[in-house]
Amino acid sequence: MLVGCNQANSEIATPVITPVKLWQVPELNASAQDSFIAKIDATDRASLSFQVAGEIESINVKMGANVSKGEVLALLEPNDYQLTLDAKRAEFELAKTGFERAKQLYKKKLISTDTYDQSETQYKAAQASLKQAQADLKYTKIIAPFDGVISMTFAKEHQVVAASQPVLNIINNQELDVVFTVPVSYVEENGLENIEFSPLTVTMDSRPELHVPAVFKEISTQPDPDTNSYTATVTMERPQTMNLLPGMAAQVHASHSRQSTGLSIADSAWLARTDQTGELFLFDQVTETISRVDVQFDSNGKLVSGLSAGDLIIEAGVDRLVEGQRVKAWTKEGGI
Repeated sequence: MLVGCNQANSEIATPVITPVKLWQVPELNASAQDSFIAKIDATDRASLSFQVAGEIESINVKMGANVSKGEVLALLEPNDYQLTLDAKRAEFELAKTGFERAKQLYKKKLISTDTYDQSETQYKAAQASLKQAQADLKYTKIIAPFDGVISMTFAKEHQVVAASQPVLNIINNQELDVVFTVPVSYVEENGLENIEFSPLTVTMDSRPELHVPAVFKEISTQPDPDTNSYTATVTMERPQTMNLLPGMAAQVHASHSRQSTGLSIADSAWLARTDQTGELFLFDQVTETISRVDVQFDSNGKLVSGLSAGDLIIEAGVDRLVEGQRVKAWTKEGGI
């Protein structure tokens, strides 16, 4: 008797993971940066000179030296001016004594009005001459008007110079202006506000990775007809690690936010949709499952809530999917 045995093979059913087409939400407020070729300039600069003529006795600084406000930078030979001051002081004292005597005599009516007036005039003239002599002696010194660095020297010790002849140049190299031009076409497209109110930085060719914060200072109200551009200036503090000087080339960068005019989502992705609201399937990359998400738009089609940049939504076939279903990204054969 032949007996046949039937062995039942039990197979465990493997869940089918549905492939779906995914769409990634783009950056909705992409940061943009506009760059302009620029040149470093000194915020404060001055050409220093003696206000009187004479022979230079000493120049106490060299080109490139750092100086402090109030520091004596150069001296003229003061002897002639000191002698003049001494003489004018003696003349003043004599005129003062004469005027005091004239006042007493005039009160007693012992001198005429003309004589009194003449004495008063001599006193005032002597007083003015004394003040001028004092000022001239003071003018034999060049004093630093602010903290800075000597950028240029034009004279040497023992050289005879005229009044107001340049002797030294001083600049403030701690706070620097950066000057650049803005094309008219750029202003027409973006507005002046994009320069005035945007975050601003400055870079140098030698250190392009170092962005130095800058503050808007000014921009011309009329474009240059030759270059068809506006001239703008920003101000920055000099980084201690960089030796920046006027005339060096730089770049000014204006960062701003360019918001998308609207989020374009395929019609096939919507579970439901009205003018300003809708429902989509959002893909969770960790659990590989989908969930419903409500989104809201404003009247201009800009996203208000529900999605963030980088989110993945199901772009097609949503009518065949259910909440919590496990799915995988669909790829073409041979690659994406």
